[in-house]
Amino acid sequence: MKLPKVKLKPKERLDDLIHDDLKVIQSKEHFSFAIDAVLLAYFIDVRAGDKVIDLGTGTGVIPLLITTRNNPAQIVGVEIQTELVDMAQRSIKYNHLEDIIKIEELDIRNLKEEFIAESFDVVVSNPPYLPVGQGKVSPKESIAIARHEVKVELEDIIDISSYLVKFGGEVAYVHRAERLDEILTLMSQHNLQPKNLRLIYPKQDKRCNLILVKGVKGAKPGLVIDKPLIIYQDNGEYTQEVLDIYYGTDNEDKVVD
Repeated sequence: MKLPKVKLKPKERLDDLIHDDLKVIQSKEHFSFAIDAVLLAYFIDVRAGDKVIDLGTGTGVIPLLITTRNNPAQIVGVEIQTELVDMAQRSIKYNHLEDIIKIEELDIRNLKEEFIAESFDVVVSNPPYLPVGQGKVSPKESIAIARHEVKVELEDIIDISSYLVKFGGEVAYVHRAERLDEILTLMSQHNLQPKNLRLIYPKQDKRCNLILVKGVKGAKPGLVIDKPLIIYQDNGEYTQEVLDIYYGTDNEDKVVD
């Protein structure tokens, strides 16, 4: 399929998502996606016909990557920042995915007024990692919203996840390792039973800095801790597993910058 030409605004660029020739529009003025979003997109379980919602979608990277997984019926990306919504919508159009992905400019805290309860099979989120008061808040509003809980807090994310996901449906998050206990507690309080946990290490000899956690609404207790995910080899290159996530299994001669 021939991709349309894309008109970029000042300071915007078109980045390659590698899978299925997908591209995403990003800007120097806004927070750009990182490997945590990619890992989350491939951590979740998506079945054919699923309805998926991404809370805090940014430029729409996670919805774009999810389209490569088992033909979901619909993916909704929710984002509060107007400029990011615009970039995400143009990326969706560029990739000819308007029939599958819808980007909505909405406040996550108000989603109970916008969606019917238990209307999604999968809820996913790569939320702001830092509470306000921890670390320096960026003077640039768009960066502050992405990094700090300026517009939405962790409990808001988990509460609305429980509202949106069907009984027996899945939620999945990527977050800082230091907030794991808080995440697991909040999930249990909101009837989201943690079922899978994966610890992410920048290198084999470093401390865990990120976690991927998956839960099921209304499930019985029972948490499986998956094998660790190591991002970099000692020489600074991605590990084979990370290359597999980016490219698939036939990637021995490929390099990710």
